Amino acid sequence: MDIVLAIVGAGLAGSFLAIGAAANARLKQTLHSPIAAATMNFLVGFSVLALLIGLGIFKTPDLAEKVRDVPWWAFSGGLLGAIFVSLNTLIVPKLGLTTTTLAVVCSQMIMSLVIDQWGWFGVPLHPLNASRVFAIALLIAAIALTQLDRQHAK
Repeated sequence: MDIVLAIVGAGLAGSFLAIGAAANARLKQTLHSPIAAATMNFLVGFSVLALLIGLGIFKTPDLAEKVRDVPWWAFSGGLLGAIFVSLNTLIVPKLGLTTTTLAVVCSQMIMSLVIDQWGWFGVPLHPLNASRVFAIALLIAAIALTQLDRQHAK
């Protein structure tokens, strides 16, 4: 995959996360339950993916055979995704979408640096360096600035 296409794809994915977080917060507000909102989120997502597989749009190898080779921890993504969506439905109304997104990105960056540093989960090693640490510092400053702005607006 071309690097530019990959960056555009990642940017779209990030945009979809922001829209999804706002939609899930509204779902929680309407349903009065973060768990119900997260459940609806995953039911819709599962239904769309199952339909795409059923229509043959995405080819899948013999899953029953391949699943046996998957390390146990690789299935934790679904659990972590459910926790992420549930927390976001609670946090977005409190912090606002911008600060929530910055905090999510900052925590993703910190954990990514840790994983890259030690090559956990089969990820290639990418040692910590000053520019990566500086990027985290900028994200922390952005979180603080959005909260200062929020306090000033009240």
